[in-house]
Amino acid sequence: MPIRVNMEKARAIHMDAIRKVRDAELVKLDVPYLRALENGESSDQATIAAAKQLLRDIPQTFDLNARTAQQLKAQWPEALPPRTG
Repeated sequence: MPIRVNMEKARAIHMDAIRKVRDAELVKLDVPYLRALENGESSDQATIAAAKQLLRDIPQTFDLNARTAQQLKAQWPEALPPRTG
């Protein structure tokens, strides 16, 4: 009997992994944004703010409609660093 994967749960687990990496990336942008703010570098502020918004939008915009567990595992947002492990 083949193993059945609960794709709904698999998608939720995969999105949790994406959120974890996304959250770490958002934290990495906090200090550069504050430095740009302190230095009055509005261009840098706008660039960093746009990058942060792109990261925040991932859960709403990233499509996880894979049909198999292997397809799901292969899906990863381009805005995030490559997965490890």
